[in-house]
Amino acid sequence: MTSYTVHPRSDLRSGFFWVALGALIVLSSWRMDRLENQGATLYSAPGLWPGIVGLILALMGGALVWRSRRRVRTSNAKAIVAADDGPQLVPRMHFWLAATMFFVYAVLLVGRGLPFWFGTWLFVTAYVWVFRRAQRAPDVVFPQWRDALFALTCAVATATVVPFVFERLFYVRLP
Repeated sequence: MTSYTVHPRSDLRSGFFWVALGALIVLSSWRMDRLENQGATLYSAPGLWPGIVGLILALMGGALVWRSRRRVRTSNAKAIVAADDGPQLVPRMHFWLAATMFFVYAVLLVGRGLPFWFGTWLFVTAYVWVFRRAQRAPDVVFPQWRDALFALTCAVATATVVPFVFERLFYVRLP
């Protein structure tokens, strides 16, 4: 993997930003009307999902702050080299491929009357398979059936769990 230089405090600033944004979202969703006067349950409150997303953002920002503080303590230099720290800069081709796949999913698959679960199944299968294959080094021999099986497993799980959560827990009708 290509290494790059990153200032140890850049993640710290970004982490604090995400913690603050997540806390603001949680606070705003808490202050939303819960529609209790209309007999609504906790699970159908309009601020539930944004609050959960805000909480996750704040937690991930906290993890970024913690990781950055740990790096600052272990580094005396102004910049450190982070070699094997997860995915590095994504090539433009991968970005445009992913953007095209999302567009096809949103506009052509789900937006054209295809059942949500089936469009999601097709999208997740293709997305996981393509990007799992793209991560492999050219010299690594790995059976394609394993990638296909993994992609199908992810797709079945996603196409089953997402509609269940939205339709049964949040009472949101999906297309």
